[in-house]
Amino acid sequence: MKRNIIHIIYPAESVYSYVMETDASVENILEYVFSGWNHGSGVESKIFINSKKRSLSVNDIVAVNALYFQCLSFGWNEVTAEFVNDLEEEVENNPLTLAHGPCHALQDVMWSRRKSLIETV
Repeated sequence: MKRNIIHIIYPAESVYSYVMETDASVENILEYVFSGWNHGSGVESKIFINSKKRSLSVNDIVAVNALYFQCLSFGWNEVTAEFVNDLEEEVENNPLTLAHGPCHALQDVMWSRRKSLIETV
């Protein structure tokens, strides 16, 4: 079995890392991680339960063996480490991080990014 390094990244909030031993594809690992890090899935991982964190959500990041993937409303988008670092910095510096928490700030940052992309097209 292959040892896969998994990082669950809640931007500007926390990171949880662990090893998953499996020969599954990256796509299957991402789906397994998503269900294991969501309350009510019925297959919540012990690490997730012990973390007392919110469920993995849209825009959160999962890294599998140094490949980074942003959670979408359906599926995943591969992103770069630079994207993740920039996102962390933007969320940390967003006024909503202090006012309402990093989760709300992350959504605000991503909304602003999408809006600016649409305006430039």
